[in-house]
Amino acid sequence: MPSQDIILPTRRSQHRVALALTAALLYFSFAAGTILLTSDGKSHATVWLADAAVLALLLSRPKSDWPFALALGWAANLAANALTREWAPGIILYGAINMAQVLLAAWTLRRCSDRGEILANARATFTFLFWAGLIAPAAGAIAGSTISLVNYGEAFLPSLERWYSSNALGIVILTPFLKSCFDGSYASAIRARPPRNRIEDLGLLLFHAAVSAFVFGQSGLPVLFAPLCSLLLLAFRSGRLATQAGVVIVGISGALAAIYHVGPVALVQGGPVFEAIFFQSYLAIMLGTALPVAALVASRAEALAEAARREELLRIILDHSPDAILSFDGVGGCQWADGATDELLGLSAAACRGASIDELALKISPVLANLSRAALAAPAEAHIADFNLANRKVRVLEATVKAVMSGERVVGIVATVRDVTAQRAREREIARLAMTDPLTQIPNRAGFDAAIERVPMKGEAACLALVDIDNFKGINDRFGHKVGDRALVELAATIVRLAGGKHLVARLGGDEFLILLTGDIAAAQCFFGNLQQEIAVLSASLGFEITISGGIAELNALAEMDSIFEEADRRLYRAKRGGRNQVTATAH
Repeated sequence: MPSQDIILPTRRSQHRVALALTAALLYFSFAAGTILLTSDGKSHATVWLADAAVLALLLSRPKSDWPFALALGWAANLAANALTREWAPGIILYGAINMAQVLLAAWTLRRCSDRGEILANARATFTFLFWAGLIAPAAGAIAGSTISLVNYGEAFLPSLERWYSSNALGIVILTPFLKSCFDGSYASAIRARPPRNRIEDLGLLLFHAAVSAFVFGQSGLPVLFAPLCSLLLLAFRSGRLATQAGVVIVGISGALAAIYHVGPVALVQGGPVFEAIFFQSYLAIMLGTALPVAALVASRAEALAEAARREELLRIILDHSPDAILSFDGVGGCQWADGATDELLGLSAAACRGASIDELALKISPVLANLSRAALAAPAEAHIADFNLANRKVRVLEATVKAVMSGERVVGIVATVRDVTAQRAREREIARLAMTDPLTQIPNRAGFDAAIERVPMKGEAACLALVDIDNFKGINDRFGHKVGDRALVELAATIVRLAGGKHLVARLGGDEFLILLTGDIAAAQCFFGNLQQEIAVLSASLGFEITISGGIAELNALAEMDSIFEEADRRLYRAKRGGRNQVTATAH
């Protein structure tokens, strides 16, 4: 079975070839038909619709497809001219001239718009009329009339006028419609429209066709305004694409009327060429009038649809939002409430609406009123605070209040309340872990520094003691780090148990411990005496002997904690130099 990577490019290539062949077939049909109906076999056709087929294809396809489309268009031109005119070598050049003017129009329109949109707005419409309806056919008319002069001896100026008017008229009438057919715009629009709207669109197009047929099928009443009225109705009800189709209907009706010399345009004095130019100007006015209306209606409909989608999306979001959102007007009245108000605030959204900020603050928390006042005082900032409901102390809520500005004026306040219980618990756990030694589960140095700031000394005597295990490296080397870790854990537990709630214990790292002892030096030495007895019991349980050395420095209200720590450290090392398994509490 062929892979998808092979099938998709093959289908795209087949689609490209099918579109190009369709455009070529249309070109041949339009060219042969208009030559037979509006030319004597030597002069140019009065109406030339064929170039619109190739131009529409170029505008709807990437530039890489252009050479193939232009080659098929030239072949279709040659076939149509060969079948309907007297043979002359110069007719080979007609197709080249037609393809050149089509290429000029397509290239300039693509430069003005990457997507080749030609009637999307007033600017695009003007650009299309200027390049495709004026410049490109005028250039082609000069070259084509020269060939006609050489081939058939046709007078240059009448031939020029006839070529220009017929080509410009055909391009303006048919190109927008065919482009929308080739690029799939009509198919997509029809699929997107509900059945009821499709029936309405078809009815309006039939009505517009009937009006156009009536206007151009008689010569007694110059009612050229009537198709414009029905076209505007199409623009209002069905949009841009239907308006393009409506212009084609008017164009075909007028072109048929011109062929048979009937209709209100035939009443214009000035000859066939002037009539064609007049009719082209009429179509341009119709496009310039109806398409902006269609664009305005479409943009307004799209804006309303987008607003409805956004409103529905907002409703769905709020229905499933874990937060409660309240909006207050400039005088503090709750205009709007939604989200999880019942779950978080214990109040329904209906109960919140209409209440003032102060009334809700009495039922919820004074924090809400305080934040609102802060938001009014500093409207550029978002004001945030945590609070608890009186009947739900365990749950932590966070309120964010921000002023709503219109220019420099505060027009309201928006408050968002969310449940941050789990988040605050995680934050506390992270903070605890940051200040806790992972091995012994007692405070580390950061935890000790934070805790000591919270200890109220009140002028009472206190000491700082540094303790480490004697020859701890030897224990690790002899028994392994796992046993060494166990010794540290057991020692920490022993110190904490002996300290009770009176003293603060921390591990600095390695085998060093820091203890804040309440009481004087004598009390600290007594603590260490008891600790050494406990360590003797611990040694027996571990199966090997451990001893400790320590240094004690008394806290002085006038001394910095760092200097006291350094003094305790010096005394610790003096105890080690003195033979270990002892505590030093003297300065010398």
